Amino acid sequence: MVLKIDLAAKRINDNAAQSMNDTLEIQFLGTGAAVPSARRGLPSIAIHHDGGTILCDMGEGTQMTLARVGLSPSKIHTIFLSHLHGDHLFGLPGFLTSQQMMDRSNPITIIGPKGIQEYFNCVSKISGFEITYPLSFIELQQENQPALKVGPLTVSALPLEHRTLCYGYRFEEAPKPGRFDAKKAEQLGIGPGPMRAELQQGNPVTVNGTTIHPDELMGPARPGRIIAYCTDTRPCSNTTILAENSDVLIHDSTFSSELTERAHKTFHSTSVQAAEIAREANAKSLFLWHLSIRNSVETEEMMLEEAKQIFPNTFLSQDSLIHTVPRSEP
Repeated sequence: MVLKIDLAAKRINDNAAQSMNDTLEIQFLGTGAAVPSARRGLPSIAIHHDGGTILCDMGEGTQMTLARVGLSPSKIHTIFLSHLHGDHLFGLPGFLTSQQMMDRSNPITIIGPKGIQEYFNCVSKISGFEITYPLSFIELQQENQPALKVGPLTVSALPLEHRTLCYGYRFEEAPKPGRFDAKKAEQLGIGPGPMRAELQQGNPVTVNGTTIHPDELMGPARPGRIIAYCTDTRPCSNTTILAENSDVLIHDSTFSSELTERAHKTFHSTSVQAAEIAREANAKSLFLWHLSIRNSVETEEMMLEEAKQIFPNTFLSQDSLIHTVPRSEP
């Protein structure tokens, strides 16, 4: 079962940039953990797709980052919250209030663990603000949670291993039709127009008494892209499930391997553990995420190198970094 939700800087992978009608980008808005620093804001990422933007988490200061990087709040249609710890949540009331003051009219859907509706109601009552634009909440079930259809993405959620209920998310595109062989179509007498559209939609056409089937002109379907977002967790089986065959895994890497014991006690992961999960899940790339203020620049460089020894295609997330998710060919 899939529930459908209606929608009203610096870059890497530039060589793999998608066409305007095939956009899927991750923009890191805040990449720190628990306490902000001059280098890293509190956790939030944006997933840009054709037609809009999804946010994952909204730490304090996120709306300031949105203004700094030039991301239009009006394009944000859905906000996924992983859990109710303040560093992932306290930016939400300010954002919603600002949107009210800007006369927003398009809807926002907020999705996360049980308690998000109560949190909003409590802050709204105490501070006396009212939202008049369409605002809805979906509180997830721990067991048998149906997937959600959000824009072009199907989103699955599983609980991770943290001190409180915390969800990881898997954002998955549907496969894209194969490439149309325009040159061969021309040779068969099928010029630009309705017949080509029919073939691209999977329907046969008849030309001069001959039936042309789509598979004669369409290449194999191209796999949909997958983003896994696993923040605030010890290593656990659900992170591997969410990250299986993903194009991008964004994983808790709060501590260096020297602090493995502390990571376990605080229900977090090290960069080495994140790399081990990426390898086990057969992910294509890994971004180290949710980095502690205790880590110096030198420590983070060491964490990256340790992770690369296990999973070579590892990157260090940075505030404002944009990563274009490439589409794999079959």
